[in-house]
Amino acid sequence: MERIGIIGTGNMGEAIIRALLETGFEKERIGFSEISKLKSKYIKEKYSIKEYALLKELTDFSKYLVIAVKPQDAKDVLKNLTSHIRDKHVILSIMAGVSISAILSIIGQGTKVIRAMPNLCVKVREGVIGICRNEIVGDDEFEYVKKLFSGMGMVVEIKEELFDAITAFAGSGPAFFLFFLEGMIDAGVKLGFSRQITLEMAEKILSGTLTLLKSEATHPSILKERITSPGGTTIAGLTELEDRAVKGAVIKAFEVACRRSKELSQ
Repeated sequence: MERIGIIGTGNMGEAIIRALLETGFEKERIGFSEISKLKSKYIKEKYSIKEYALLKELTDFSKYLVIAVKPQDAKDVLKNLTSHIRDKHVILSIMAGVSISAILSIIGQGTKVIRAMPNLCVKVREGVIGICRNEIVGDDEFEYVKKLFSGMGMVVEIKEELFDAITAFAGSGPAFFLFFLEGMIDAGVKLGFSRQITLEMAEKILSGTLTLLKSEATHPSILKERITSPGGTTIAGLTELEDRAVKGAVIKAFEVACRRSKELSQ
């Protein structure tokens, strides 16, 4: 089992630590670096893993270095890492909008880099993680990282040009889903149910539908047709959604999110 160093323990950095430990990764093989004293104290107390105050110490400890800082901090962190990187190291970046070429332009062209885009659902090991690599990352190293991430959810190997798309689809998707859930809850309240009961029913409706879809192994449109009786309540509601172009608005939301991701990465 290789040793992993995590630089930055915000939402995603902490989610990775938690998922690694929950899937059996030994805490003695995880180290971290965090500039916030408050957050570092919290991580040490909650997960009992070692903090390395100096990047050189963390790089000496680790083979895989997870860069989980904010994109705007990427340049400074990578510059500080440059003199400590050796042939053994694999940089694993989860920084949104920071390309492999941008990383290499700072840290050196001979560096092994894997780029990953996990969504927040890795916190409960139900995430979607897009992943790609540069050509000098070994097959065994890439497979090792994919195996690590597979304990956090679904790993999708993609070309780097699709990273803006997966940022929009997997990264923003949960927020769009929650937006629809919020609308369901408000609708339930308007129909006369209490907000708490409405929330519980809406959650069960959505989770139950997804479970049914998976068990039936069919396309959503086919399952929808089975629920929709001629002249019934469902077709009345679906007609209203179609009249308001809700499906088109959903597609547009993902397209806009993808375009914004491209803007932020320039």
